[in-house]
Amino acid sequence: MSGGLWLYGIGMQAPGGAPLGEGVAGAAVEAMDAAGFVALVSQAPAERPAPTRRHMLTHTAVLERATAAADVLPVRFGTVAPCAVTLARCLAVNAIRLRDAMAGISDCVELGLRVSWREGVIFEEILAAEPSLRAMRDRLATRPMQETYQDRIALGRRVEAALASRRAAEAAALDAALAPLAAQVVTLREVDEAMFANRAFLVRRQDEQRFDAAVAALEAQQGARLLFRYVGPVPPFNFVSLRAEWFGAPAQAA
Repeated sequence: MSGGLWLYGIGMQAPGGAPLGEGVAGAAVEAMDAAGFVALVSQAPAERPAPTRRHMLTHTAVLERATAAADVLPVRFGTVAPCAVTLARCLAVNAIRLRDAMAGISDCVELGLRVSWREGVIFEEILAAEPSLRAMRDRLATRPMQETYQDRIALGRRVEAALASRRAAEAAALDAALAPLAAQVVTLREVDEAMFANRAFLVRRQDEQRFDAAVAALEAQQGARLLFRYVGPVPPFNFVSLRAEWFGAPAQAA
């Protein structure tokens, strides 16, 4: 029934004390010694699981349990090595690159933070800061659409420019407060207009509580106008780049 070895992550030592639990398709996860590394694997089902939310959360949950106890390089969902011998050979061939990647996340965790303006807040702040914009909006609100088309376009452009300026300023202030507490920072794409910052921070384990406190302080100061979504620790996907073909001959990725 096995379709090879499903690979979750790679470390230098087994995550002692961390129950790895069940992996994708309910298979038991084990820490396998291979070429001087420890590979977190389970038996892969013959039929590859689809990348559904449930399966991907299961994959990530294994990594979260492991990274709570040790440094682990996360591997993309769906990466399968055909057998233990092939996996060990590929790890040996790529040992230098894997050790370099491991050094980059050594004794660190990934913390994620998304910050958005609460509904309606930023537009009210822009109008309050620029009375001419408020006056223009109020004036146009009482006139027919067909008579004010160009003026409405002009208003939209002015608001858009003000919004871009505010977004940059808010993000810069956030980075100034938190980036010095992190070893690395990755800027991720905002997912909606209200969001002005989406960041992944690689933070040393010894600094995690200090970072938590800094986020809590920002939320206490700005919580009335800003919505903070803070997650972690999570596997350091945003700070590790592993290629699926390193782990099989050929490796298979869903």
